[in-house]
Amino acid sequence: MKLIDERTPDGSRYFAELPKIAPWEIVRDHVLLLGSAKVVNYVADGPAQPWLDFTFRGHRFLIHSHENRLRLFVRDPQCSDLILYEVGVHFERLLGDRIDEEMRNEG
Repeated sequence: MKLIDERTPDGSRYFAELPKIAPWEIVRDHVLLLGSAKVVNYVADGPAQPWLDFTFRGHRFLIHSHENRLRLFVRDPQCSDLILYEVGVHFERLLGDRIDEEMRNEG
């Protein structure tokens, strides 16, 4: 996983982007498999873009969908790259699991 280092207008760091191939409920449930992660806010329906807000290792994270991609942000731009990498790889695994599942269903 290659980390991105872009700042948003509110000062958060945009650090990863992945294809969105899983429904939001699966993404939300996958957050809970990340050790001490806790979902803070979750919006999957309505006029706004879906998003998921969670905490992990003392940091606040946000995932939202943009053009059928999952974009991952951390509120504190000084958050350790090791933690960002851990979060990013965790969601890459979800992507890999979903691709494997789709291939099994097709075969």
